[in-house]
Amino acid sequence: MTIRESIGQGFHYARTCRSLWLFGFVVGVASGGSSNSGGGGGGDGGAVGLAAGGGLLAASVTTITLLAIAIILGTAALVVVRFVAEGALIEGVVRARQGGTMTMREGFRAGWAHWGVLVRIGLLYLAAIIVSVALLAAPGVIALLAIGPLTAVLLGIPALVIAVPWLVTLDLVKTFAWRIAVIENRHALDAIGKARLFLHGRLIHGLKLIVATFAGTLVLGLLGALAIVPVALLLVWLTSVLRVFPVIVIACIVLLPAFYVFTAIVGTFRSSIWTIGYVTQVDS
Repeated sequence: MTIRESIGQGFHYARTCRSLWLFGFVVGVASGGSSNSGGGGGGDGGAVGLAAGGGLLAASVTTITLLAIAIILGTAALVVVRFVAEGALIEGVVRARQGGTMTMREGFRAGWAHWGVLVRIGLLYLAAIIVSVALLAAPGVIALLAIGPLTAVLLGIPALVIAVPWLVTLDLVKTFAWRIAVIENRHALDAIGKARLFLHGRLIHGLKLIVATFAGTLVLGLLGALAIVPVALLLVWLTSVLRVFPVIVIACIVLLPAFYVFTAIVGTFRSSIWTIGYVTQVDS
């Protein structure tokens, strides 16, 4: 497939598969104290103040603990929702390409069935990134500490030359492994192994998909900007005849749905590009 064909098919599924927009929206979004003091006189006042201070400290610790738990649970929930949406998009585009459809309920079921393996692949990818960066940076850091900055820079240049294609390759393996895990119902390591084999001899294909994703997203961004400029100008004009609060209400009524649709289409488009890019190569 050419870059233009990939963009065209991505636009087609992003526009027509409206039951996937909620999942596309989630993927699109995922892809961005005070203190008091006082004093009292006398021994009893000091004791009361100490007790009050201890109570405040205990309350502060409890509040911080509850806040930390809420942040952890919220982050975990966002991770689950993000990968449920990714799995639903992959499955939905495959069904659409085969002439079928997928309801939002079926999308949630499909995403829930695969979110765990997608997370595991993502964690393995993150670990590979950390190890790779550490190994590539280690000679430069050692040279900086033992010899000097000039030697560190000289060692850093080849490390950078190696790092860019290697990190891009890791990202391609991860992205294709997600598709393989969902479409072929494989475990994380199995999907990563097959993704490595799939990418062998298809690196140019993967680079074309990167270009198609970037170019298509840029086109969508330009179209979104062209659509929003007249609305923004109208809202600015309304401030001259209405108060600020009604204009804000009108802006929310108009712009929030537009933001949802735009983000949903972008998220669906970006995921569709890679799913189509994998499936067409397997079928050919």
